[in-house]
Amino acid sequence: MLAPHIKKKVDELWNRFWAAGLTNPLVAVEQITYLLFLKRLEDIDLKRQQRGFPSIYAGYESCKWSYIRQEKTNPSHLIDVVFPWLRELDKHFSSASADGTELASLNNRMTDAYFQLDPNKGKVLSDAIDAIDQLFARAGEGSAAQDIMGDTFEYLLSEMATAGKNGQFRTPRHLIRFMVELLDPEPGQRVIDPAAGTGGFLFSTQQYLMRKYSAQDNLVLEWDGTPHRTDGAAATPEQYTAIHNGANFVGLDNDRTMARIGWMNLVLHDVTDPHLLQGDSLSKREGKDQLKQLLESESYDFVLANPPFTGTVDSGDLEPDSLLFPRVGGGGKKKDDSITNKSELLFLWLMLDLLRVGGRCAVIIPEGVLFGNTDAHARLRRELLTEHVVEGVISLPGGVFQPYTGVKTSILIFRKETRRDDKQALNGAVAPRTEHIWFYEVEEDGYSKDAKRNPRPGQQNDLWDALEKFKAWLAHGREGAKVNEKTLLQPSYWPERWRQALLRDTAEELTPAGTAFAASPDTSMWDGQVWGIHELFPELPARPSDAETYVISSAQTALGELIVKRLAPLVGAAYQRDGNRSEEQTTKDWDKAIKTFEADFKRTAKECESFFEKEDSPALVIWKDLVKSQKVDFEMTQRALGHFHNGATYSINPSPVIPAFQPAQQLPDEAWRTGLFAIAREIAKLDGFDVTLRSLAIDQLTELKAAKHWVVPVRAWARNDEWQSEGGQFIGSHDADGLVRPAYVQAMLADGLYDDKGALKDGLLEPDCIEAREWNLSAGQYKPFDFTQLKSDKSVAELIGTLKTTEQDIIQGLDKLLAMVEGRE
Repeated sequence: MLAPHIKKKVDELWNRFWAAGLTNPLVAVEQITYLLFLKRLEDIDLKRQQRGFPSIYAGYESCKWSYIRQEKTNPSHLIDVVFPWLRELDKHFSSASADGTELASLNNRMTDAYFQLDPNKGKVLSDAIDAIDQLFARAGEGSAAQDIMGDTFEYLLSEMATAGKNGQFRTPRHLIRFMVELLDPEPGQRVIDPAAGTGGFLFSTQQYLMRKYSAQDNLVLEWDGTPHRTDGAAATPEQYTAIHNGANFVGLDNDRTMARIGWMNLVLHDVTDPHLLQGDSLSKREGKDQLKQLLESESYDFVLANPPFTGTVDSGDLEPDSLLFPRVGGGGKKKDDSITNKSELLFLWLMLDLLRVGGRCAVIIPEGVLFGNTDAHARLRRELLTEHVVEGVISLPGGVFQPYTGVKTSILIFRKETRRDDKQALNGAVAPRTEHIWFYEVEEDGYSKDAKRNPRPGQQNDLWDALEKFKAWLAHGREGAKVNEKTLLQPSYWPERWRQALLRDTAEELTPAGTAFAASPDTSMWDGQVWGIHELFPELPARPSDAETYVISSAQTALGELIVKRLAPLVGAAYQRDGNRSEEQTTKDWDKAIKTFEADFKRTAKECESFFEKEDSPALVIWKDLVKSQKVDFEMTQRALGHFHNGATYSINPSPVIPAFQPAQQLPDEAWRTGLFAIAREIAKLDGFDVTLRSLAIDQLTELKAAKHWVVPVRAWARNDEWQSEGGQFIGSHDADGLVRPAYVQAMLADGLYDDKGALKDGLLEPDCIEAREWNLSAGQYKPFDFTQLKSDKSVAELIGTLKTTEQDIIQGLDKLLAMVEGRE
């Protein structure tokens, strides 16, 4: 939940590196990542020393971030001093002194780290260091700091355009969170992403576990499911340790730079000793002990991934294990070759191999995997359905990965049921382990479907509906799928205004919030976390518009009364004329007095602006508008004169007859300033940024015209009323309830479902079941046709007439096209 001004700083940081010539987005992010790591490293070292461990800066004090700041206009210091030290960082501490923290998993990650900024770009480096300091200057301590640093780095990654080949890009975080919830992991269970990229699936799993074991009355969800205030308070000490143990969150990426960025992402999200390494998950493992260990067969509880969509792999580089990647077989020259070199298929076989029996996988795949007709496509789907359990296929709307790719995708969820050494021959003799598949068609995911993918908070989001219905399907099967079949399930949404509650920055300077509220005893517990303004100031309503109405209304009244009190003696003096003052002189004195007052008012009001954020401050806009609206007009003058006469109201005219009296005492300067400051502080309570939140529970039910999910059998036997069992005990393949007879199934399997060429025999299975359609898993193939949608005001005769007209138009068009082809037109 980042404030707009923080996002603006990240954008500026990105643009500065881009303008300095680092136009490759991956390189630019890497350079920024190095700077973030150097800043984080000094904090890590300080905590290590507090626990009795030696400093990693011994003899290299000039490599500290605090020293780098002093040399911020000198890129050569980083290039010639800091980075040579960073490349050998592993040598500066023993394994015993790694302390089990982030440093334990450095694993030579920095041996090829180089700072690539032009040495002549000192101003760019200076701006970058200042920006990083400003970004985290108000991060506070503990989990609050961790949240802000992690969220800031995630936003930086979100700004990174496509980087590299083979479909390498950032998976939208709302889809990642959705997939993690589909699997619902527990602390201590191991998860791997074999194509990890920036580590989104891994840190989101840890984030989900923290959310799951947090105090529910403290937890807050943004409209897209992003959790906040995840304290882990409901976890046991063992569970809490497991949630932060990097050994439970394993990732590999073939790109060393991407792996380094991903590792840093996990570090910033409070994962201890992250196991995200550079390595090719599909390649040969001989001589690569670490890679071999991480990719050990059947050693993970979950796989979460979005592997490359369109890549191919050199068959000679593939791991030769035939139980991992099936071979062509037969007697030809290529019998020992892998059945495919398509990366999207190879990754799926790898995921099956990595899972323990009972382990589950949620993976984003291109639609072609679900219906491709190559031998490899069909064999993979057949293995998934017969040897394992495909729990669901969730069709995503086109464009969810825009602007990076327009490839149509789905989420495939499956559970491993057969050990790698126990695979059966795929001959149809045994019933598929997957009996039915649950399909869901997502039409709205909370973002626009164009290339901009603008967020649409508070509007329909099918992901929430899909999640609830998938849980019902897993728990209760086909009966569960019927519950709420034509009901859209959604959470409640509402707006709030939030702000980062911190009184002083890291330099102990007062923040705008500190300037306004540090003297209040109620702010002593502010610690840098992001809070709703209604939580900081309980008198305020939660809805921003209501809070503004409440504060502005009272502030307008208070400011008007304060100005009237300040004006009263001036008005009285101006309208008490004696024989020595002409009307003209009185008017001049009045104009002068008012100008003096207005100048003083504007000057004091300007001082009050120190209470407001400098950028993206809604409260400052309100304050300026309020000040601007205060005009010394007829009405205010009349009120001031009334106050002057102790409450009496007088009509002011050019030549009033005013009796002599003792003028009211002028409002003292200090009381005037104090009053104005107090009103400004009230307005400053409105500072912050607006967010849309959602309820933890699904509590909004809306009727649907057509179901968004459906269940399809994998193997369904066609009805054969002429069949008789041996001895004539049973007649017909199905009983009176429409259920297929076990004796019929046994007899058909004995004869064989498939012929010698592996083709399904005609007439045995229902044509609409999945096995009869060559194991096709495309959701659209099985979507029920909803006849209730066929509504028309036209009669049948009119509809037939329309069809005939359309037919004639088509024939005429074809005749014209034929004439053009034959040269007659």
